[in-house]
Amino acid sequence: MINVNTYIKIKEEYIDFFQYDGDIKRIDYIDGALELTINGINLIDKSMYDYIDDLWSYLSEGLALLYDNKEFKCYFPDQPIEVKFIPSKGNRVLVSVNCHSEVKTSVDKNYFLIAMRDHAKKFFKRLEYLKPSSMGECKAAMKYLEVIKL
Repeated sequence: MINVNTYIKIKEEYIDFFQYDGDIKRIDYIDGALELTINGINLIDKSMYDYIDDLWSYLSEGLALLYDNKEFKCYFPDQPIEVKFIPSKGNRVLVSVNCHSEVKTSVDKNYFLIAMRDHAKKFFKRLEYLKPSSMGECKAAMKYLEVIKL
């Protein structure tokens, strides 16, 4: 099972990104958080907040690489948190997040790609709606997501 949530951080409050209807003041740096739980293992949580638009852009590129069966590694935009997607035998992917210590799990690659791609697409469509000036960033990320044909 894969559970993905995205939040925008307004002052000290985390609001579900898809429920938020307010103004985004700093379009270049949107504070927020991602929650990613796979197989009951919390890989990313709200304590790892960062620039959520940039993080989803990085992850979108990584999903396209994983789709091509290539390994992906990145760091959060403004924190030393490492994320890795490593293709493995049996059409699986090892998802690893290292923040103070490594947490990892293996999951069906297609299942992971579909869940993450669909959430990322929804995120960028919502971002474009909330802040039309982000259209360029959204289109660039969507190009990566569109190559994932599952």
